[in-house]
Amino acid sequence: MKIKIAYKTAFLLTLFLAVSCDESILDQTNPNQFTVDQYYKDADQLTAATNGIYSEFYGAALWGRMMQYFCDGRADEHVPGGGQLETHNRQLLEGTYDNGNYTISVVWRGLYRIIHRANAVIQFGPQIEEIDAAVQKQRIAEAKFLRSWAYFYLVVNWGKIPVYTEIAQSPGDAQPLSEESVVYQLLETDLTTIQSDLAWNYTGSDAGRASKGAAKLLLARVYMHQGKYSDARDVLEDIYQNGPYSLVANYSDNFMEETEYNDESIFEIGFAGTGFTWSEDGNSSNARSNVMFQDYSPVAWRNCIPSDKLMDDFERPYKGDAKEDPRLHETVYFSGDTFGPAESPIVLTDEMQNGNSSQFNGTTVKASWKKYSPMYKLDPGGYYTSNINYRNMRYAEVLIKLAECENEIGTQAKAIDYLNEIRARASVDMPAYPTANYPCDSYDQVMRAIMHESYVEFSDEKLRELELARWRKNNKFSTLNPDPIDYIVSDPSKAYLVYPNEETTANTNID
Repeated sequence: MKIKIAYKTAFLLTLFLAVSCDESILDQTNPNQFTVDQYYKDADQLTAATNGIYSEFYGAALWGRMMQYFCDGRADEHVPGGGQLETHNRQLLEGTYDNGNYTISVVWRGLYRIIHRANAVIQFGPQIEEIDAAVQKQRIAEAKFLRSWAYFYLVVNWGKIPVYTEIAQSPGDAQPLSEESVVYQLLETDLTTIQSDLAWNYTGSDAGRASKGAAKLLLARVYMHQGKYSDARDVLEDIYQNGPYSLVANYSDNFMEETEYNDESIFEIGFAGTGFTWSEDGNSSNARSNVMFQDYSPVAWRNCIPSDKLMDDFERPYKGDAKEDPRLHETVYFSGDTFGPAESPIVLTDEMQNGNSSQFNGTTVKASWKKYSPMYKLDPGGYYTSNINYRNMRYAEVLIKLAECENEIGTQAKAIDYLNEIRARASVDMPAYPTANYPCDSYDQVMRAIMHESYVEFSDEKLRELELARWRKNNKFSTLNPDPIDYIVSDPSKAYLVYPNEETTANTNID
């Protein structure tokens, strides 16, 4: 049985105060709405308010749709599937965007909605008296994790950003840009202090809640983005030694519906609805499906497809490697592959896949995304959304980040051991590093192996743009390991995004 957090959304009307030039409007009371002083009275209300923060994930602004394009557009795993790719998403892929770009603007709004909803829980949750203290602490800790999660994506992609730690009640509460160091200090403090109020994992009706492991891994991301590799290693080693996580034997279990919340999972974006909502905020209780399967599906819109560069990075015998990396065919559908019910498999053809072709093994082919596709068990036919959870954090990331930290502090042998744990997964079973094509005799060579392993292990998991941003910020690209985003190489100012025009217009503190 698929288990998700039960969301309640009526309370969301309480979190924001109306502002109007006509002050008489403020004297009226809507009998169908709560006000803030009427809410946050007991555990149920605090839980509903906390659940409402998670619900922001499911709207079209974030993981329901646009956040995924946002992450993919800042990476090198995707290319346009054809002319059907929307202009604003193509602009992000090609670096031709400006401050009116819809993808950039809508993600900015979605992330700040998470922050403002979280701030309400953090601000008013401690005032509740009729509540079990452990539940109260957990809900506030969840809110701080989710706020930190949103701030991390903001600071990585924009650098200086406005910081809010209380709910904004009027336009006059708009904040100026804070230095990155201020943002990171807030995240370090919150992600450290909340760990004692969270469990390593949650099951049953609480499956999917922010956990101790998620807080630790996010803290490690925060440290590493600042170049604090020793601090990150300590946190990651704690997960490695004391956490309940392990690699699952079957790599594809990380992308299937029946194997969600498995031993490798640390934090998932859980989908369990009967439809998709095109609204940004995800408030519709039954619209929690993921439309991105339809967007990337081989037999539907096919807006983005795997890049030739990504497919070529997988190890294969014709390139001189010992064997083909089996993760390739768990990541990409090629014409000739089968899909659909096991009892009546369907052969995927070129004609089924509209749009652009790819170059693979020196041959023109049609290739499409397979990860997170429900086509492993069904024929989607026409329009079809998916309820497969996105694994936003999984244990393999702990191993590969430990490898990077060890390489940074000069213990290359340990770095190689961590990489080889990933390659030794039963269903992967790739030759251990060093290999003929990936020698590991120097810092740069080990870094090349780390970058390669991250690329093929996590492709289409929306992690790549964070990794590229960290390596870029910390000057980890070299002649051996060049920055793959050409438009940033030619214009380094595009390492950070422009502020949305709607924000600079509304917030006079931002030039």
